[in-house]
Amino acid sequence: MLKDTLIYDPILHDAWHIVALAEDVKARPLQVHLLGETIALWRSQAKIIACQDRCPHRGVSLSMGWLDGNSAIVCPYHAMSFDSQGYCTRIPADLKIKSFPQAANLRTYKVKEKYGFVWVALGEPKQEIPVFPEWEQSSAIAFECGPYYINASAPRIVENFVDIAHFPFTHRGLLGDPQFPEVPNYRLVVEAEEISAEDIHFYQPNPEGTGEAKSVSYLYKIVRPLVACFAKGEDSKQFSIFLAVTPIEETRSIAWLGVARNYSPEIDNDELRTFQDEVMAQDIPMVESQRPQKLPLNLQQEFHFPCDKMSIAYRKWLKQLGLQFGTC
Repeated sequence: MLKDTLIYDPILHDAWHIVALAEDVKARPLQVHLLGETIALWRSQAKIIACQDRCPHRGVSLSMGWLDGNSAIVCPYHAMSFDSQGYCTRIPADLKIKSFPQAANLRTYKVKEKYGFVWVALGEPKQEIPVFPEWEQSSAIAFECGPYYINASAPRIVENFVDIAHFPFTHRGLLGDPQFPEVPNYRLVVEAEEISAEDIHFYQPNPEGTGEAKSVSYLYKIVRPLVACFAKGEDSKQFSIFLAVTPIEETRSIAWLGVARNYSPEIDNDELRTFQDEVMAQDIPMVESQRPQKLPLNLQQEFHFPCDKMSIAYRKWLKQLGLQFGTC
């Protein structure tokens, strides 16, 4: 059972995080979790609202309630109503009250809908939601994957995403072949707000789930502490995935994938989603078994391959940023 204790990390508190698929936020409240906080999501007309999932009266979960006229959320315990700004609008047990104190209002959070996901920030976001150009193209065939529930720290999951060396073994027959295990040298670029690895060439038996074996060229980027992406392809065919990890607790996370391509429209997205599910099912037990569960920022704590230079840069970057959540 998730603890309802707010976890404060200044880096993550003031950042955007995916909490749900946009299509899952419908005409009834939805409960989600972020950094130890329980949040209720609902739609007020075309707008998504995010608020603390706890009635200020007796602490009952508002996501167990209902929507009044599709604009206000109603507590299931005593039917207190709250508008889209979180203001209390009605107390049925005492209808004489027309002016409500501040303590009767809900805490609300910033929320945006983008790339088919709902993003929430508990504090004041220092940056906008990352831009993934492949999703912005008119030729993009894009879809969402997840949620993937993982008993691991969020930084461990990000590091696994950018790790190429495990492909021939963890994902043999799909993303790698044990006969071709070597990771060629690649170009690493470290900037203030982004880490990128360019010109990573790797043989893959079934790189996108289309059944076509080929050598592919990767471009990896880590664009936020818990958001990374890659693009691969040759000539005009491009395939890309972005990963966003939702930090629930220090060693409990939810991973989401956004997948985009500009070719093979005849292939059903559900078929490719099943492929990504299979890949994630291979990754999850590996990441969950890692010890320590938190990502070590002391580089002397673990041994490193030369091809781990992107992971090493990531750990140094997190240490420089001062990220404490999910690290040791």
